[in-house]
Amino acid sequence: MTIPASVLTEFSNQCLAKAGVPPDEAVLITRTLLEADARGIPSHGLMRLPLYVSRIRKGLNRAASRIETVGDHASTALLDAHYSAGQIAAARAMDLAIAKAGEHGVGAVAVRNSNHFGIAAHYALKAAEKGMIGLAASNTTPLMPPTGGAEKILGNNPLAIAAPSANPFPLLLDMALSNAALGKILHAKMTGAPIPEGWGTDKSGKPTTDPVAVLDGGFMLPVGGAKGFGLAFMIELLTGVLGGVQFSRMIPSMYDLTQRQSIAHFLLVIDVARFIEIRRFKALAAQLSAYVKNAARAEGVEELYLPGEIEFQKEKERMASGIPIDDKVLGELRELAESLEVPALNL
Repeated sequence: MTIPASVLTEFSNQCLAKAGVPPDEAVLITRTLLEADARGIPSHGLMRLPLYVSRIRKGLNRAASRIETVGDHASTALLDAHYSAGQIAAARAMDLAIAKAGEHGVGAVAVRNSNHFGIAAHYALKAAEKGMIGLAASNTTPLMPPTGGAEKILGNNPLAIAAPSANPFPLLLDMALSNAALGKILHAKMTGAPIPEGWGTDKSGKPTTDPVAVLDGGFMLPVGGAKGFGLAFMIELLTGVLGGVQFSRMIPSMYDLTQRQSIAHFLLVIDVARFIEIRRFKALAAQLSAYVKNAARAEGVEELYLPGEIEFQKEKERMASGIPIDDKVLGELRELAESLEVPALNL
């Protein structure tokens, strides 16, 4: 069902407010959820709202954020989120990294004791909007085995890198380091759809297209095999290890409603102007983009796309015409509304 973005926004804000989230923080959390759904990433969209609210109501996530600066130096900082919403902690950290990059050329901020922060793109793009290059990364609960292993050791640790360009939109890479985000497999289970080959295996290590088999003791597979696992390993170092908190098998699942999580993030910002005049950088980025867009195409291919281009196009269209929400997700949102005693989605 397609629902206007304004209706979804009001509904999400009301639910979060009823759970005790301050209005300005609810707006930011809602924005990240809507951005995900609008860009065609429902795994990080409103399907997450009932889980966020459940964790808040059980005292596992803070309703109102408490973010403490525990280390602050010229170009670096360490923040303790004290189990606040990941969106609030990561946005605060990225703003700080941008300010430090503006003053010193580079800003790097680590966050500890946080929670799921939604789509990593949201934070990297904050830097690109300021004419800087932004990187955002996070660790997650273990989902993937080492190459040749049979035990979940690392999460699919998301990574986003964004850069300004003279194109109509920034250049953006936003990816989980598994062949698909866990939320996509959960979404497939919720909707009864099969998953593509290569996304995961069952608990015996046999490839499967059944999302239930992956979730029932199975494994998600890293993108690019050993290379993807290696990159996920290094992100684990930049997040949980660098923050000195939980990492790897120490991190419980966010779906375990008996335990707090201690997710860690890493935000890095580079001030382009310290290397090259920003207008020239944007022009050269657009030139590089043109090489991609105008490259020879394989037979049957109508258009070549830049990183992030398809998602930005979807977002523009859906924010204007409405955002599709799966019927089963819609059912869960109606149950959430009833439990919180807020008006159901007005369709």
